[in-house]
Parts: sequence; C-alpha cells; structure tokens
Amino acid sequence: MKLTKLIILFAFFSLINTAILYSQEENYDAVYLQLTKEFTLNPDGSMDYHYRKELKLQTYRAFHNLYGETFIVYHPLFQTLKINDANTVMADGKKVSSPPNAFNEVLPSFCANAPAYNGLREMVITHTGTERNAVVTLDYTLHSRKDFYPALMGNEVMAEYEPVRELIIRVRIPLNLNLNYHFINQRTEPAISEEGSFRVFTWKMKDVPAISPEEFQKGGYELYPRLIFSTAVDRDYVYSNFMKQGAFSYGINAEMKKVVEDIKLESNENIGFVLKLQEKVVNEVRLWPIPLRSSGFICRPATETWKSNGGTLSEKAVLLVALLKEAGIEAEPVLVVRNNLYEEKIGSLLDMDDILVKAILKENGSLFLSVSTLNPQSMSLTLSGKTLVSMQPNGKLSLEKPEEAENILSMRGNFAISEKQILSGDVSVTLTKACDPWFLMLRDQNKMKPYIGGGLSSSDLKELKIITIGPVEAFVKYSFQKEKPFRNDTNYYFYSLPTITSGIDNWGIKLLPQKRLTSLEIPSLLDESYELIFNLPLGMNSFSVEKKVEIRNEAGFFVFEVKKNEGKITVTKSIHFAKRLIDPSEYASFKALMDNWNSNRTREVVFVKE
Repeated sequence: MKLTKLIILFAFFSLINTAILYSQEENYDAVYLQLTKEFTLNPDGSMDYHYRKELKLQTYRAFHNLYGETFIVYHPLFQTLKINDANTVMADGKKVSSPPNAFNEVLPSFCANAPAYNGLREMVITHTGTERNAVVTLDYTLHSRKDFYPALMGNEVMAEYEPVRELIIRVRIPLNLNLNYHFINQRTEPAISEEGSFRVFTWKMKDVPAISPEEFQKGGYELYPRLIFSTAVDRDYVYSNFMKQGAFSYGINAEMKKVVEDIKLESNENIGFVLKLQEKVVNEVRLWPIPLRSSGFICRPATETWKSNGGTLSEKAVLLVALLKEAGIEAEPVLVVRNNLYEEKIGSLLDMDDILVKAILKENGSLFLSVSTLNPQSMSLTLSGKTLVSMQPNGKLSLEKPEEAENILSMRGNFAISEKQILSGDVSVTLTKACDPWFLMLRDQNKMKPYIGGGLSSSDLKELKIITIGPVEAFVKYSFQKEKPFRNDTNYYFYSLPTITSGIDNWGIKLLPQKRLTSLEIPSLLDESYELIFNLPLGMNSFSVEKKVEIRNEAGFFVFEVKKNEGKITVTKSIHFAKRLIDPSEYASFKALMDNWNSNRTREVVFVKE
C-alpha cells in the first residue's frame, strides 16, 4: 500500500510540474514540441545528419522575426541536402505544405567577398501558413562524403532559446567502432541498443528549460547541459590529421619574403618585428568568418591566403606563422578550447573558441597573438578557463592552461582649481597583467591617451610620460588642463570624476535587475582604485558630504570616502571582486557593490562657491 501511495504521489507531482512548465511556456515566443538530432556514421565512412523539429509559434514576433525561416548551410561538392518534410499545421488544424518556391538557395552571408568559399550554399526555407499557435514541422537529412569530416563529432548544447518538451540526440555508429562521449553539467546516460549493423546511443530529455536571456552569463553556454562525442581514437589523432594538411608546411613566395625583409629593416627588436607582422596580417588581410565545420576543416596554404588578401581564422594563423618562421622566429598556431570541453579521449575539432599564434622569443618568452584583432597584451593573460593546444613536431599535443590573474588598475591624481574654474594637474595610472596594454604601448605610446575618461578626455591631456613599460605592469603619468570642467547650477559646480576606460566601466554592467536566475560572470578579477586630491581656490568649498561608504561581502568590497582638510578635498574610491563567477545566491552582494560603484553620488564631486 505504501508503494502504491508513493507512485500516486509521484505521478501527482509530475502532473503539477508539467502544468507549471506549460503555463511558463506561454511567456515564450515559441515552444519546441519535439526536437530530434540524429548523427550516423555509415560503414563506408560517409555521414548523415538528420534533423527534425516541431515548433509551435506563440507570438507574432515568432514568425515575423525569429522562426519564419530556417537556414541550412552546406557544401554541395561534398554534401547533399534532402528535405524530407516541411509543413505548417495552422491553428485551426489545416495542414499547409511548403510550396517549391519556399526553398531558395543563396550564398551564405559569411562567404561574401570570400571567393575561395563561394562554393558553399545556404538553403533558405520560408515557412508558409504561419500564424499564432501554428506548428511548423521541418525534417531534413544532410549527407556528407566520407572525406569531408575527419570523424563523426558532436558538440550539442542541450537547450534552445525556447522551451523543448522532448529533446532527442541519437548517434549511430558501426558495431566495430567505439563512441567516446561525455554529458556535461548533468548526469545522463544514453540508452544503448543495436539496429542491424549499427550500435545506437540515444539521449532523451523531457521538458528542457529555455536558455536564459539574462546578460553576462558564462560564455559559450558553459553552464548548460551539453553532450560532446566523437568516433576518433583520441584528440591527438584528430589534431594530427588536421595538421597534416599542406598548409602547415608554412611555404611562402618571393613577395612574402620581400615583405618580411622590409619589416625586419624597420624594427630593431624582435618583439617590435613580431608586432609589425601581426599588424600586417590583421589590418591588411581580410578575415573571412567561415566556420571550420562548413569548410570541412580545410585550411588553404599561406601563399593562397596572401594572394587572395583574405582568409579564415586558421588560414590567417598559418600565414602569420609562415611569415614569422621566414624571419627565423619560432612560432606555431594554437587552438583555444574551454577547459570544461577539453577531454583527451574525445577527439573533436568542434570545440575551438579561437585560433592564436604563439611566437617564442629568447628575450621575451612566449607571446600569444590574435590574427583577428591587435590585442593590447599577450592573450595568455586574458584566457583563464581555457586550454591552449599546440601540436609539437613529434606529433604530441602541448597544453597550457593560463591561471586566473588578479589585475590591478589604480589612479592617483592631484587637481588644482583656479579662480577662473580652470582645472589642471596630473594623474598617474598603474595597470597590471591583463590590463597592462604592453603591446599597444610598444606600437604607439600616444594610444594611451584614450585610457583616461570620465571628467578628463584625450584633448585635455597636455603631456604623457611612460614611466614603466613591461609585460606585467605599466606606469603612466599624464598632465592636463581643462578649461570648462564643471557643470554649473547657480553657485554649485559638479565635476565627473576621471576614470580608467579599460576598467570596470568598460564592462558595460550598469543597470542590474533586482533578481537573477543564472550565474553572472565578470570579464576578469579586478582591483580598481582611485585617490584624487582637489586643491580649492579661495571662496570655493566642497559641497559633497564628508563621509565614508564601505561594503564588504562575499562578492568583494567597495569603499568610497570624501575627506576635507584646509582647502583640500580627497576622494578615494575602490572596488575589489573576490571571484569571477557570481552564483545567484551571491548576486545581491554583487549588485550592492556595482550599484554603489555606478551611483552618481560616487561618480562626481560637488563644489559650492560662496
């Protein structure tokens, strides 16, 4: 009897939870009634990807802006797309099949101005008969030739931007092969069965919540359930096959050699030469944002990238490595993978966040360079939580896992206010580790001027002195004069405190909601502080209240203080964060720090003229 009551009770609560979920679905633009993704490795090495969705449209926005069309990118030379079914069941039950003109093949937008990849196509499927409460069904199969992908690989986030009532991932492989897999952030084991000559792994999830729209979540959907899998033996196998392409022999032509020689003559130091070559590749060779998966993980040689004046991320990395090697500098491409996705036994190329270039200099050590932007500091200081993977000549992988760096930004300033309300003085700024713009200063010291903001602008700065320049710390002094520094209201003068523009204000975290459901991630661990001394003329006093605000909690601490002393006012402001990832239980503490940091009361001082 007790067992029967427990079963009844469990069923009762399940019904309640389902009812709650369905009521919550009404708050979304759409809901997936069913979503299936099937991956099949055929005995001949070819692969099939089968996708099926049944999507209920609940708002006008759902079909006018979000889900009125479906886009499928494929490579016709290596892949065949077959539409198995495309229809819409309208709210009154009428079924509308998609007509022939609902299927239109176009060039993918990311292939624009990339002639080497103009063979790719994007099938645009326009769903017909859409209205509120209509259900769109799409079923298609994408067949890939055996030489297009190095292995059957998957990297699937087990959530969508809308709720999913039933989500199924199915992987079929021949019986004689093994599947390496890992389900992240949730303990879910597959149902394993056999279908003829295939072993089938099935993951099934019910009532999957939607991905939260909250800002500043951990990047890459890292905290959501995710399935990664591969039929490759291990990661060494996949990476070594990727690196066996001819592009990784780093051949160059006579024109490229001449460029290397010319830049070498301009640069007295190796680090300056390296940065000049990076500028050449970043600024003068266009980046084609072609996903590696869409190109079949193909990388063209450096000479082709040079001639076409454009390349993918991997191709630009190969080009920069080739130019560096020509100059006798040891260099290699580096793949960036999130720590929670990196598993040696799961050989995948679908988890790369970025591709960098590592240049190794005797006097400076390893420098990590971007090929998409001119990074102001070696990238290794900004990539905590990531694994940096490079292939050694012996075919073995070399791994680096950058540690979390606690960065310091500080400003010390002396301000003099004349009787005519002209503001002059000097400020000194210290920037460390990831915040130290070492590369930027080596390129052009004048680019340090925009690092001052708030109540001072670049045009106010009269002199810039670089006191210390180095890989982990910079110390810079500025002198300034500002003709009209104040916002005036009768006898009251308001002045916005100067800020370091690369600090917390650069994060864009301004108005925070009262509550939060997901963890919040800040870009870096940071300790930012200011000590500003204002010398007042006769007849002017501080109207700002002499006070001290101090908050210390589990998220960190915040201090703001105004002191008055014989014609001087000293303003100190500082904030420190104890961790990068803020759990929802700690969010109120984090919000208290940020609200005080962003408050107008701590961002300006007020003077009164008597």
